[in-house]
Amino acid sequence: MNRESGDDIVIMEEVLSSMDRISNLPEPILHCILSFLSFKQVVQTTVLSQAWERAWRTFPILEFDKTFFNQVPSVSCNNKIEAQLGDEKLSRALNYVEGTLRTRRREMIRLDKFTLDLYELRVKELGPFVDRCIFSALESDVKELKLALPFHTSARVVDTRPGMPSVDARNKRCYNLPQEVLCSKSIQVLALSCCKLQSLRSVKLSSLKKLCLTSVYAADLVLESLVDGCPLIEHLSLVNCLGFNTLDLSGLTKLNEFKVRNCQEVLWLSIQALNVKTVSIQLSLPCEINVASCKNIKFLTLRLLSLKDEWLCSQIPNFPFLENLNLVGCDKLKSIKISSLSLKTLKIFECAGLIEVKIEAPNLSIFRYEGDVVSFSIGAMTLLETHLHFDKNNSDIDWYSEYIGLLAMFHNVSKAVNLESYKGENADIPEDLRQIRSSPFYGYNNLDFVITGTRVRVAIKNTIDGLLWISPHLRTVTIKSFYLNWFSFKFEFSYKKQAVYEGGIAQCCKSRPISCWRQCIEEVVVEYTSNCVNNVKRYIFNGEDIWEKIDWLADLDTSLAWSVEL
Repeated sequence: MNRESGDDIVIMEEVLSSMDRISNLPEPILHCILSFLSFKQVVQTTVLSQAWERAWRTFPILEFDKTFFNQVPSVSCNNKIEAQLGDEKLSRALNYVEGTLRTRRREMIRLDKFTLDLYELRVKELGPFVDRCIFSALESDVKELKLALPFHTSARVVDTRPGMPSVDARNKRCYNLPQEVLCSKSIQVLALSCCKLQSLRSVKLSSLKKLCLTSVYAADLVLESLVDGCPLIEHLSLVNCLGFNTLDLSGLTKLNEFKVRNCQEVLWLSIQALNVKTVSIQLSLPCEINVASCKNIKFLTLRLLSLKDEWLCSQIPNFPFLENLNLVGCDKLKSIKISSLSLKTLKIFECAGLIEVKIEAPNLSIFRYEGDVVSFSIGAMTLLETHLHFDKNNSDIDWYSEYIGLLAMFHNVSKAVNLESYKGENADIPEDLRQIRSSPFYGYNNLDFVITGTRVRVAIKNTIDGLLWISPHLRTVTIKSFYLNWFSFKFEFSYKKQAVYEGGIAQCCKSRPISCWRQCIEEVVVEYTSNCVNNVKRYIFNGEDIWEKIDWLADLDTSLAWSVEL
């Protein structure tokens, strides 16, 4: 035996010895290790040793998600041979699922979690198989049950075009969830997607703490019975659900978080849960909303709602502990008036009808705004972060004048202001306006500028020029885009003159006594990164022709040339 072979044997023995030490760990620890692995990796551990095989047979977590079924065709095949092979693969996969459940039940293993995700399969007649899996899981006292059923059997968003099936016609083809699920004493987490709930008797989910319904059909009385039968529920989520017009959440003393989104038929919503902390509401139809009794709300999101000014103004004082408020796409709002001592974060996005915003929140620390230039009135406060994205709908110099005024106002109350723009146009302040207006920012060392547009052409040179007028003598400017092919330009500036002149006067703008960056910049260090570049590209520019060298960045050999015009 040669020396190299001997070394290989020693190494193998060390590996096996290390594996044996892990295999000798208590079974609960092996289960903990398996919980961090994918289903495929979990099954692969069975070949390592008898201990790992035994750990798999007693592993209480079974997740048959889309990665498990990814080898099964998701659409019907025209080719008979391919269709037959697909049917065979599906049959083997379904038999494996049922066999695994039978093994757990035979070994009297209580399931911590069972997931069955058939959403991407376009196969009919899966109802009996799903029934058998559910009953097996219930017999194993499953604690967390997650079901996602095929698209074609679901009560999805209704198509109102002539000739398309109505809600009633469509829900008849939904998978009917067995009543036994709604009477389980073991289930603590229940997540259902694309099915129908029919309650023929009272619901008794005495252990349920979390309920998530997605694309589920349930009539008003069924949903009411479901809510009443979950006295310990802490988290309730309803997304894209149909069948009910009213949603009355009362008597849920344990409810901590509630979310409703895109439930198209809801016309009346009432939440009477004193201990709820997080509420998120997104509804497309005009809906009467009552949340006044939720005195302990900390996080409130109102999205795409037909809210009136008076309603919002009257509701905020009901929440003395409100810390985070998000108003998104509420186009009926014209005047937002917010007065709160507890509010720390406020987000107002794309409220198209907005005319004015008045904020009295002395403890507000983070403010985010996206929308048109409107009137702002802000009380005494010191913001740690301000993120502004003003939509530019025209090139009117009056728009830029109002825009500069708002930047100056937020500068006075913010320790840091970050700007956003669709393609950088908000930084390109007209030269005529620069002659008559002062720069809105001063004293900042760093400024972040985010490009929000996708597949847009960004004039980096003009953007840098504009940002250095908005905030003269910055030390760093970062221009970022996070969409599609993301990129980042970081500019680090050093100056040969101080920010305040000693007798010098800048002639290109009215930012004096602050000197113009074109006159006193000494060196620029540029770092460029993107998802198309493996490493950071770094450039150092100095000398008399720095501006021309910055303009030379247009010649950078990058694959982002289609999206970034330098």
